[in-house]
Amino acid sequence: MLHTRYQHVIARALFAAGLVGLSASAQALNIDPSFTPQFLITNQTSALNADDVEFYTGFAGQLAEVYKQDDNSGGFVADVGAAAPFYSTVITPAGDPSNAVITWGGSSIIVCPTCYLVVKDGNNNPNQYIFDISGWNGQETLNLSGFWAGTNGSISHVAIFNDLNTEGGGGTIAAIPEADTYAMMLAGLGLVGFMAKRRKQVEA
Repeated sequence: MLHTRYQHVIARALFAAGLVGLSASAQALNIDPSFTPQFLITNQTSALNADDVEFYTGFAGQLAEVYKQDDNSGGFVADVGAAAPFYSTVITPAGDPSNAVITWGGSSIIVCPTCYLVVKDGNNNPNQYIFDISGWNGQETLNLSGFWAGTNGSISHVAIFNDLNTEGGGGTIAAIPEADTYAMMLAGLGLVGFMAKRRKQVEA
């Protein structure tokens, strides 16, 4: 039978691990056309590539498109980019979308010491928004709302650009431990601490 104190250590470790997972998924970054800092692009209707985003933002390094989701006239095409397996996007309402929700749900995240979010229309001014979301943790939900609402414009796609990891690569992503990995790690640390304390008591 497990020692009562040991059981408490394990319970606290599992609870802490649960809080780690909950805190990552419960937060959200809300973005609308007034979100700052931002760069408004009014003179380019074609989709921006990494060079364009570098030019408009003044970023001195190399960027890559790490994630992109199109709205295909109410039908959604597959996410593209290195981070595509780990994120999903819902663009609403169908037919005339002005909102989007980008949700993380995988084993890797987009790394964002430098990150730019592009929201494109192409048929209305401004044609595209570029938002600086540097510092985003890659796990917070991105809630986009109010884009070209009440106009003849609508969201045609969203895209995220970040630092290029290798020449010709698709942006930088990084694997993160799953919640159960945190639990095992914390439980292991708790067990080590308990055994060390127990040994001290025996030696005393």
